[in-house]
Amino acid sequence: MTKLTNFMIASALLSTAMLAAPAFAADPGSASAGNGESMRDVTSGDYKPGRAKPIAPPTLTDEDSRAAPITDEKTAVKSYGIVGRSADGKEIKIEPSEALRELIIKELNAPANGAEGGPRKTEDPGLGEGEAGRQVFGTDDREQVKNTKTYPFSAIGYLEAKSKTGYGNCSATLIGPRTVLTAAHCLYSHEDKDWLSDYLFVPGLNGGTADDAPFGAFTYESAYVLQGFIDNYQGYYGSVIPWDLGIITLKQDVGTNLGWLGYANYDDLGDFTANLVGYPGDKPMGTMWKANCEVHAENIAPEYFQYDCDTFPGSSGSSVYAYDNNSKQRIITGVNVAESPDANTAVRLNAANIQWINSLYK
Repeated sequence: MTKLTNFMIASALLSTAMLAAPAFAADPGSASAGNGESMRDVTSGDYKPGRAKPIAPPTLTDEDSRAAPITDEKTAVKSYGIVGRSADGKEIKIEPSEALRELIIKELNAPANGAEGGPRKTEDPGLGEGEAGRQVFGTDDREQVKNTKTYPFSAIGYLEAKSKTGYGNCSATLIGPRTVLTAAHCLYSHEDKDWLSDYLFVPGLNGGTADDAPFGAFTYESAYVLQGFIDNYQGYYGSVIPWDLGIITLKQDVGTNLGWLGYANYDDLGDFTANLVGYPGDKPMGTMWKANCEVHAENIAPEYFQYDCDTFPGSSGSSVYAYDNNSKQRIITGVNVAESPDANTAVRLNAANIQWINSLYK
């Protein structure tokens, strides 16, 4: 495995504080394998396989490194507001909580911390053989997940949405009974200056027909992004990459049966094995693929980290998770959002992002 070329993105860097994995599955951040009971959707969406094209991850260029960092407290705090749209078209805006405001100001004024900490050999034992560093780096040895009905694959899904030009698809992950984590660019288009619509989450999709959706397709109640993803856009993606996180709230409790992955912030996130599972568009339609690769501490920044795990359009929104040997849980540490000639990039779930997600947890 070759080490990645550092591609430093200038942005408002937030140092992080450790959040231990919660002890109870009902708490935000902890994982649940579900109750194992079979289910079908009761609020079925209009899922038509093959109509969507994979949403391409933004490509980071040299221009992105010139993005001006956010240093103004008011702007930094406002960036962590909640902007959303409900299924019936209502706009949603929620100011950052006082606790989140205090955290942002504290971290904005704190000295930047380097990525330190001991190595974490956290390859998911349930994934089998690992993947070599599409974007593919070197040999493409991603492996197809054949049995998507079992946890954790039952908690990972195909996300479809409608834009002004047609349907597109990304990857997404259940992190709670009704909460789905993905990338903001899968929910909102800077090109259109508008939200996508008709979001549909298809957990465990395993092929190109409606019959290959073992649990059905689930409609949404509301979709949310960080306000900074919209407000701070300067005409190129690097200006908003720190805020490229999105949340969808489903109408139906899906996670109680299918399970969900945990999520946490580790301030000592050193070398670790990243696991990615999603729906890359260069593979047969609707098939789930798994990969893992090593993330080196030198490529971990407070707001993002980079790696040479294989990705491709359609992989946007895939959770990047580590297997926590202490809690025996799969813990999401970032969300796959972008590519460059040298590396793929995940937004890191730092302390502020965790608190923002927790405020939307259902």
